This record gives sequence, structure tokens and C-alpha cells, in this order.
Amino acid sequence: MTINVLVTAGGTTEKIDNVRGITNFSTGTLGSLIADAFASQDAVDVDYVHGLGSKMPVSDTIVATQIESVDDLLRVIKEKLTSKTYDVVVHAMAVSDYYLVGSIGEQELTKQLFSDESSLDSVNFVDKLNESFDKVQSVGKLGSDMSTLYMQLKETPKVIREIKKLQPTTKLVGFKLLVDVSEEKLVSVAESLMEKNDCDYVLANDKSLIKEGQHIGLLVSSDGNIQRFNTKESIAEGIAVELMKENRK
Repeated sequence: MTINVLVTAGGTTEKIDNVRGITNFSTGTLGSLIADAFASQDAVDVDYVHGLGSKMPVSDTIVATQIESVDDLLRVIKEKLTSKTYDVVVHAMAVSDYYLVGSIGEQELTKQLFSDESSLDSVNFVDKLNESFDKVQSVGKLGSDMSTLYMQLKETPKVIREIKKLQPTTKLVGFKLLVDVSEEKLVSVAESLMEKNDCDYVLANDKSLIKEGQHIGLLVSSDGNIQRFNTKESIAEGIAVELMKENRK
């Protein structure tokens, strides 16, 4: 029996204009290692969804799909999960929390906000501000002569929450990155994330403990089991071994 695995990796990018974007520092290295760890197992097909410039897996059996924005990711995830049954989904991608609605220079914003003599109290200021963004037409490339640029950001949809809705029986591995916290806090946040997003496992890690040759990660399962890993390679291998064991019970 072939086991189908979907791995997401790298980061999303939200456009500011045609030459600029908002992204994050994720390289996709861990996700690529996870994809390779699954691909090295017998009778496993791996699909790899990755962001721009992400690290690519070594195995030539892996099918890769590149995405850019959160909207791209959501579209691709829905396409894949409605056309193929996955035994495992490892959602290692660092997904942007916000997307750009509009941007405006300081001079134009001042002009829009104070275009009449009406006072701007705390109630109508936000409405007036939103109207200012709405009036600015999107352009191919913003000018570089503005000393100050204001951007309006709105929350992106939570892609991970769609996975179990589309495939309730898949084994879902989520990821959580915190900074400079205790292992107890990592476990607590992982457990909360599992409940919120219907994950079977969460890999919780602390950015302050990630450096050359070291990547501390805690793989927390829904039954309360915790596995501790010290490198990216051991995390990747540990996730693959654990999930393969689950699917071959």
C-alpha cells in the first residue's frame, strides 16, 4: 500500500507592488529534510508545496509545487486535498499572518485625511483612514521618493484550519515557533495549537535555540507523548518514523 504525504515548507510572500513583498526568514530547510525523510521510505509518494526561494528536497521522486501568497497556498492546498487522499500532511510552512490591502505615501494620506474642515474624532478617524486607502489605485511599482510609506494590513485566513475540514482522517503535523521560552511553555502552546487546529502532532521549537548544527524541537502528540530532538536532521527523521509507524499500524 502506498502512503501519500503532503509537506509544506518555506514562507509565503505578500506583494507590496510588483517588485517588493512582505515575507519572513523561513528557508524551508527543515521542510525539505522532512520531505526527503519520507521519500526515503518504501512505498511513499511525497508532494512538496514550497514558497519562493525555499530549499528544495534532494529526492527526484518528490513532486514540487511553488506558491507565493497565502491565497496561492490556500488554493493549492484545496486543489490537492480534494483531488488526492493524503495519509499525512506536514504543514511546516511559515505562513504570513497579514496581507497588504493598500499603501499610501505620507503626503497623499495627509491630503486625504484633511481634505475638508470636519474634525477627526476617534470614531470617524479609522473610517476616514480606510477611505484614504480605498481611494489610492494600485500601481505596478511604488515610487522610491516617499520619505514615509503607510501600509494597511489585514489578517490572512488560517490555512491549517482547512486541512482537517477537507480530509478529516489525515494525520496532521503542525509547527509552532516561539522565542526564548521554557520547554514547559513550548509544550503548553503546542497542546493549545493541537486543540485549535485539530492537529495530531505539533513540532514546537524555540528560535533562540536554533543555530548552526543545532535545532531543538519537541514533537508533541495528541496523546501527550513528547519526543525531543536536537538537530534538523533528527527532527525530520523522527517525524517520518513516527508518522510511518502510525500509518502502518
